[in-house]
Amino acid sequence: MYLIWIAVTFAMLTGGYALVSAQTAPATPSPSTMNLAMNMSQYRQAVAAFAVANPSFSGSVPAGSLQPFLASITPDPAWRNYVSPNPDYAGSLIVVYGASQSAASVVPDIEQLAQGSALAGVAFNQTVVSPGNTPVPLPPGVAGSVPNGVPVWMAQAYE
Repeated sequence: MYLIWIAVTFAMLTGGYALVSAQTAPATPSPSTMNLAMNMSQYRQAVAAFAVANPSFSGSVPAGSLQPFLASITPDPAWRNYVSPNPDYAGSLIVVYGASQSAASVVPDIEQLAQGSALAGVAFNQTVVSPGNTPVPLPPGVAGSVPNGVPVWMAQAYE
C-alpha cells in the first residue's frame, strides 16, 4: 500500500516538473565579450579599408559607405567611427569607439586582440588609456565626442 502512494507521488512530481519545463523557454544567450570585440575589430578593419580607398575623407563614415568593405559582417550598432587624414604624411588616423559605456565590457578583449597596443583601451579625458602604456590623445575632431569609459581602438590606415 505504501509503495502505491510513493509511486503516485513520484509520478505527480515528474508530471509537475515536465509541465514547468515546457512552459519556460530558454533565455536568448547574450553575445560573448570576445565576439563583440572581434566584431569591433572587423568594423575597424572596414573603416581602415574605406580610409585607404578615400584618402582625403575626414569625419564619420556613414554605414552605407562601409558596406562594401564589411562583406557579410553585420557591425554592432554600438560602434562609431572617425577618420582624420594625416596632415604631414600619407594615410589616415581612424578611431572606432563605443557609443555608450554599456560596451565597456569588451575592453579586456580588445586589448588582448590588439596585443597590448597603446591604441586600444578606454577613453578617459580625451585620451586612450591602456595598461602599461602612456595615454594616447584622441584626434581633436572627435575627442569631445567620445565619452569617458567607452572602448576605443585607433589605427593608422595607409597603403
